[in-house]
Amino acid sequence: MLPTVAGFLLFIRNVMGISPLVLPDNSPTINWALSIATMFVNPDLGVVGSSLNASPQTNLFVQATYNLAADNLVNYAQDQTGRTYFADLRASLKINNFAAGVVQSASDGGTSDSLVVPEALKNLTLANLQNLKTPWGRAYLAMAQTAGTLWGVA
Repeated sequence: MLPTVAGFLLFIRNVMGISPLVLPDNSPTINWALSIATMFVNPDLGVVGSSLNASPQTNLFVQATYNLAADNLVNYAQDQTGRTYFADLRASLKINNFAAGVVQSASDGGTSDSLVVPEALKNLTLANLQNLKTPWGRAYLAMAQTAGTLWGVA
């Protein structure tokens, strides 16, 4: 199974919950986001845990591609005239705030907290760190990392 524009459009409407009023079906951003995602998601994910009768919903490559494409949409889609959906979403997710890594430790005079940084997070690229900012980017990274470092995500 390969990802399709029609399948990604269903993902946009049913999983992301984005209305056609915000992102019309004929928006070139949809094709662009999917095309970029297919360049980066390792196609070998299509054979991981799939069977001959697998549906697109159970194909790891298709799901990883749709999630990465969704992350692309959130990061780069332009709003329709008079709307601020994507600008508001980016602001709420702090997409444009720079983060050079993940928090390992934080404290003040009375409290302290520390998280162990998993080995996989130590090797993330800047693009991967950006993916961590959206639920779809995190889902993509989880799928890619589940299959191991051989699959394109350290």
